[in-house]
Amino acid sequence: MYILTVTRFTPYALRPTLYALRITPYALRSMIMEKKFKLNISYDGSEYYGWQIQKHERTVQGELENALQKIYKEKIILYGSGRTDRGVHAFNQYAHFSVCTRMNEKNVILALNSLLPKSIYIKNCQIVDSNFHARFSAKKKKYVYKIRKQYSPFWRNYALFLSPSKSNLNSDLIKEASKYLVGEHNFWVFSKTNLYIKNYICNIYNVEWQENEEFFHFSIVGNRFLYNMVRRIVGTLLKISEKNLSEKYIEQIFEMQDKRMIGEKVAPNGLYLAEVYY
Repeated sequence: MYILTVTRFTPYALRPTLYALRITPYALRSMIMEKKFKLNISYDGSEYYGWQIQKHERTVQGELENALQKIYKEKIILYGSGRTDRGVHAFNQYAHFSVCTRMNEKNVILALNSLLPKSIYIKNCQIVDSNFHARFSAKKKKYVYKIRKQYSPFWRNYALFLSPSKSNLNSDLIKEASKYLVGEHNFWVFSKTNLYIKNYICNIYNVEWQENEEFFHFSIVGNRFLYNMVRRIVGTLLKISEKNLSEKYIEQIFEMQDKRMIGEKVAPNGLYLAEVYY
């Protein structure tokens, strides 16, 4: 009976002993337990064509999977909590991947951040249960939209700028109108039409409209969000303020489900995935 004690994973250095035991270096590698890692990621989306990997475009998921492949010398598939569009940023995006490795959470953070571009940063890493899924385990999400009152070249990729004629927003009216977003509603009217989506019902838990000397901030928390939904909601709130519409205008939109009633979709650069709750 042979007893092999390995204190450090160096299969090629152990080749003579392994050969005697009829154990190949690759078989030894397979004996290492698979781990599932949950990543907490922040990124500047202005450099990327969104989150989801695309064949001929630079994406956040693509950069992360390329870095993982360099670390593990194999193709690693990363599963995100959801997509963000081109130009949209994330304070806290989450994703998971599985791999057979002896690396711990700290090793993963250090290795990834050493390979990733400066516009993507791994904030945290956890080993999670095999049942965890970054998308399907999520309970709710929070998005934030930033509108800057005055143009600044330093914020051109990170906030919406309104023309002087439209910058005098009625925050009190917007606050009252946004209350009608809360609850369970059919958000088809605020989404891009997609024949593959059968369910447009979303439950919005909280909305806030805040104003300070430099910015307007809109935040929204819900169980799910449809494609372009937040950007169309913000555009509609701006329309309500600009045209001095009724505070119940959102309620009327839900009743009518008429896409002609909503405002223009605002630019992606002011939108941030703020948090995903599990």
